[in-house]
Amino acid sequence: MSDIARYLTMASIAFGFLSAGSWLRASFAKVSHEVAMEQRRKDALKRGQEPNYASVSLDGWDMSATFAAQAKWNGLGAFFAAFSILFQAVAPLL
Repeated sequence: MSDIARYLTMASIAFGFLSAGSWLRASFAKVSHEVAMEQRRKDALKRGQEPNYASVSLDGWDMSATFAAQAKWNGLGAFFAAFSILFQAVAPLL
């Protein structure tokens, strides 16, 4: 195995761990109702608009903000997984 293939294999493992960590973080991501309302207020002030406080919360967690946070972490997990697979596929060819 060439040195480049070894580095790609190590990078693949590292990206695999990053992917798993991102997906694990997504599974626990929650945004409290208070934090979500404060963020909406700040965003509205930046745009010069009145904040829209319409929301749905469950057990104190804002569902829309929680889904957005989970989507961010899931996307990051998929990004890292793609690089892990890419490096795994290329390493044997070198």
